[in-house]
Amino acid sequence: TWLWARWRVVRENRGVYVQGAFRGNCGIVGLALAANLYGDFGLSAGGILLGLVIISYNILSVIVLVAYQPGQTTDWTKIFHDIIRNPLILAVFVAIPFAALDISLPGWVMTSGDYFASLTLPLALLCIGATVSLSAIRSDSKTALGSSLFKMVILPALCTAAAWLAGFRGSELGLMFLFFASPTAAASFVMVKALGGNDRLAANIIALTTLLASITVTLGVFVLRSTGLI
Repeated sequence: TWLWARWRVVRENRGVYVQGAFRGNCGIVGLALAANLYGDFGLSAGGILLGLVIISYNILSVIVLVAYQPGQTTDWTKIFHDIIRNPLILAVFVAIPFAALDISLPGWVMTSGDYFASLTLPLALLCIGATVSLSAIRSDSKTALGSSLFKMVILPALCTAAAWLAGFRGSELGLMFLFFASPTAAASFVMVKALGGNDRLAANIIALTTLLASITVTLGVFVLRSTGLI
C-alpha cells in the first residue's frame, strides 16, 4: 500500500492514505463479527489475535504517519520514541503480566475502566462525524475512495487468498477474513489528529469504509460459505 501511495497519492496525504488502507477496526467490528459468526471460539481466538493486531497496527501506523508528518523530515529516532510511547502499545504490554499471572484488579478499578472504555468509541465517532465533510469527499474523492476500496475490497481478497494458500481452512480462515475486512479503525483518526495530519481525509476514509462494510463483509462471507471454505 505504501508503494502504491508513493505513485498515486500526493506526499502530504500518503501517511493518512496508507493507514486508512490497512488499519481495521478489529477490536470493535472484527471481534463482534467473529463472536456473532463463531460464538465462543470467535471471541476467544479473536481476542488472542487482537493483542498482536493492536501492537502491529500501531507500530506500522506511527511509522507511516511520522514519515509524512507535515513540516518535518523523517527521523527514525523520533519514530522509535513515538512507537514506545504509544498508549495502546503500552496498554497491551502492561496488561500481559496481569493476564499471564491471573492477577485480579479491585472492583472499583474495573468499574472505572469499563466507564472509560464505554466513552472512548462514542467520543471518537462524534469527533469523526463532526469532521466528515461532503464537500471534502467530493473534492478529494479519489484519495478517500481509493484508500477505502483498498481496505474493503483489495486487502481482504488478497490476504484471505494468501491465508487459504498457507493452509488455513474453516473457522480459522473465516476469522482472518473478518479481521482483514473490518472497516478502518476510529483510532486512526485520533492518531492522525495527534500527529498533525489530514484529519478530514482520515474521517472521510473511516466513514466510507464503514458504509462499504455492510456490503463487502456480507458478500465476502456469502462467497466463502457458498464455496465451502469457511
